[in-house]
Amino acid sequence: MLPIILLIFALIALAIGVNAIQQHKQRTEIERRTQVLRYRNVLDETEDLIAIASDFPVGRPLLHVLRVRARDALKLLCNVQPKSNDLKVRLEEYEQAVKSHNPEDKGLISESFSVPEQDKQIVLMIQALRKLRRALRAEHGRNRVDSHTFHEEERRIEKVQLRISVESLMRRGESAKKTGMLGSARQYLEKAQRTLNEASFTDEYITDRLDNIKTQLEEITESLRDANASDAKRKNKTSDLDELFQPKKKW
Repeated sequence: MLPIILLIFALIALAIGVNAIQQHKQRTEIERRTQVLRYRNVLDETEDLIAIASDFPVGRPLLHVLRVRARDALKLLCNVQPKSNDLKVRLEEYEQAVKSHNPEDKGLISESFSVPEQDKQIVLMIQALRKLRRALRAEHGRNRVDSHTFHEEERRIEKVQLRISVESLMRRGESAKKTGMLGSARQYLEKAQRTLNEASFTDEYITDRLDNIKTQLEEITESLRDANASDAKRKNKTSDLDELFQPKKKW
């Protein structure tokens, strides 16, 4: 009887042990998949940002920061997926790109930049710049970007954002002006003027645009003054005619 009881306890202990091992394996696999998903999300987002950065006049140091971020994400992926040759090849490519970076190169990724005509494209562009800015700040918060590079690249992003906002407002103002909607034109231009005046820096672009807006606002003010004068003259003429043709009073 005793051997049977011991055998039952042994089988129960074995079943518990096997179940514990299986649960541990499942937890380990779930954690591994979670890590893979997190690292891949970082990698995909960073590679998107690398592609986005090429469209803007931001510095090569920012591109280097993004490449380092992508390389580190690939290293982590290789650790949890050591059998993936594709990841190893990509990691080597990023290693070479990071090594080839010249710390003295402070040039721009793209020298040319123009604000798109369509509002949808402008919105997408602003969203892309915000993502770039968040990534830069996140890397600076992890002490992966020195303060000088951080402030220089953030200023460049800020300049692009300012330019997009101002150019968009000025286009709307000029369009309203051409169609005779002078009140709306003045509102757009004044908003662009405030945006420029509230900038935390000044440069040739800001000075040039402020001069341009000032000239346009003066033209609008002059046009409105002439229009008001014409309206007043027309009203006076109408009043004179009304007085002339109104019924004469009998006394």
